[in-house]
Amino acid sequence: MAARCRLSHRSPVAEPHRRRSLRRCRCRQKPSRAGKGQRSCADLGSPALKRIAFAALVAVLSTPSIAAARDYCPTRPSLGQSACTIEAGHYAIETALSDWERSSDSDMVLFGDTLFRLGLTDRSELQIDWTPLGIARDRPNGRNVVRTGDLEIGSRIALRNPDGKGLSYGLQPSVTVPVGRSPIGSGGWGVAMVAPVSYDLSKRINLQFSPELAWMPRDEGRGNAVAATATLGLGVLVSDACQFTTELQWQRAEGVTEHRLALAVAWQVSDDFFVDTGGVAGLDDNTPALRLYSGLSRRF
Repeated sequence: MAARCRLSHRSPVAEPHRRRSLRRCRCRQKPSRAGKGQRSCADLGSPALKRIAFAALVAVLSTPSIAAARDYCPTRPSLGQSACTIEAGHYAIETALSDWERSSDSDMVLFGDTLFRLGLTDRSELQIDWTPLGIARDRPNGRNVVRTGDLEIGSRIALRNPDGKGLSYGLQPSVTVPVGRSPIGSGGWGVAMVAPVSYDLSKRINLQFSPELAWMPRDEGRGNAVAATATLGLGVLVSDACQFTTELQWQRAEGVTEHRLALAVAWQVSDDFFVDTGGVAGLDDNTPALRLYSGLSRRF
């Protein structure tokens, strides 16, 4: 749902993204116990390397962009999707600074979960999403597993109003390439299709619905299973530079149903730069209890 502050026409446990909801159909899986060849959180890299990586990210985000006629509609920080696309000739980088999720006996933290969006035509864009680093912790024994995530390649096609204004709808197909390893990666190939719809109820309120079907790897690695997700969201523009979003999400996979409530806030720093933060609460015993995240979105 609206993830920006100019009346968002678009929109983080997948999901979102965005850890998108169906991208990690294996969210109920417990982290594997770390063996001798696996690293703990203590060896993720020297402070110097972390400073260099942070400086590189700041340099990219601060690079001047070419003026665009269409308002920027970030995908972050919502759980749902939208039909709003990037103009041809422009691209955007949307990344999570941190994304922490807590289950009954485990924690998972993602760093740098990044979505690259490239405008192809007036109504379509290319999307590439990858998580370079994830840490899964088994709380009973204190073991950590460090992994990278899978690569997700997809497209967003606007069938009506690619700027996301008024009544807007489209299609968003994607394929998951298993370049990561469990429990951060899914462990197999997958495909998904989202059919997002959004509608401006007023100049400051936007309603959005995102149904999604996916064919994803099973939790125990026994082939694939169909997973269904529905996300209903409401975005409210509380000022010229800030938007509040609330969402309800339903997901069913392998005979298990999950329910979530999400709240997020996005601040518009400039026409091409947004920062955001949000949280997701599980509404039943099958759903991870809590998720907190923050991130940046920059159009070029």
